[in-house]
Amino acid sequence: MKRWLIPVVIVVPIILAVGWLLWFSPWLAVTQVQVTVSSAAEVAGPLTPDEVSAVSEVQTGTPLLRVDTGAVEQRIAALPAVESVAVSRSWPDAIVIDVVRRTPVALVASSSGYDVVDATGAVIRSVAAIEGDLPIVRATGDGVGAAVTVARELPEEIRRKVVGIEASTRNDVTLLLRNGSEVMWGSAQDGAFKARVLQTLFQVDAKYYDVSAPGVPATSDTPRP
Repeated sequence: MKRWLIPVVIVVPIILAVGWLLWFSPWLAVTQVQVTVSSAAEVAGPLTPDEVSAVSEVQTGTPLLRVDTGAVEQRIAALPAVESVAVSRSWPDAIVIDVVRRTPVALVASSSGYDVVDATGAVIRSVAAIEGDLPIVRATGDGVGAAVTVARELPEEIRRKVVGIEASTRNDVTLLLRNGSEVMWGSAQDGAFKARVLQTLFQVDAKYYDVSAPGVPATSDTPRP
């Protein structure tokens, strides 16, 4: 036998064996799908590992190398409650799926009830009646985006005081507080500055607070004309 044939005779069968092992062998096939789902507020609705596993469509017995992890991620990412998902292989026999859920920031009033939305305005789910203690957004037109942006950026200590957010344009966002007072927030710009100013204004017991121009804030017991 020629010397150059010796490596071929040895190497080719090894390559074929490895290829068969990775692509066809039941020894490196899926026997389990491991799913972890991050926690979320109850108002976000349920999302169980079993639901995610079903949507993934990963079949046990499929060789790991033949599982299209990108396609699995796309199917799971299409779920409204999912913010992000990572799918990986765990040799020798598992597919690992890590899901991060969307975080609800507000309920947006709709014709059929309320949409639970996250910080991007994505609808997580729709509910017929108010659930949880999220701010209720009642807005129209460009006001919807502005109101959701404000809801997203509110510090927790202020968000706890807010029962509703109204807006008809991007420049007239109003916060309705649980104690019956109102805050004229204005546009969604300068949110962090407005929040700091409002915290200072809360030292005054007033019916109306105005931080729409945070450099010249105001308080009053009568609405603006």
